[in-house]
Amino acid sequence: MELNWLRYSSEIEDFLSAQTLEQIDYGVLDLSNVGDYGLREVLGFLEELLTMELKVNYYENETGLFRVQVFEGRYCYTEFGHVLEADSICELRELVLSENRIWYVFDEVLAQEIIGRF
Repeated sequence: MELNWLRYSSEIEDFLSAQTLEQIDYGVLDLSNVGDYGLREVLGFLEELLTMELKVNYYENETGLFRVQVFEGRYCYTEFGHVLEADSICELRELVLSENRIWYVFDEVLAQEIIGRF
């Protein structure tokens, strides 16, 4: 079965959120209540991608902020080749949210350390 991305664009946009990432992070995301099989398949695929990306962030990310790294004193949010840059974490957060991208703190301790460092 071919995934119909356009048909579910609104549901996909709603799914790609900090709330979904938090549910994935805590292992409580449940797609069994999604009645439309095609939508469930699309969301399941996205869940797998987000799960893998979150795992990579846990191993390789030193900021505690999903998709956020610090390079030469600048905060960078990288999502599949699209990069947002800012001089402060607050500015970066606003940029990320203004583009309706996921802003998620997966490690509070690391996030507080990185914020205090710059």
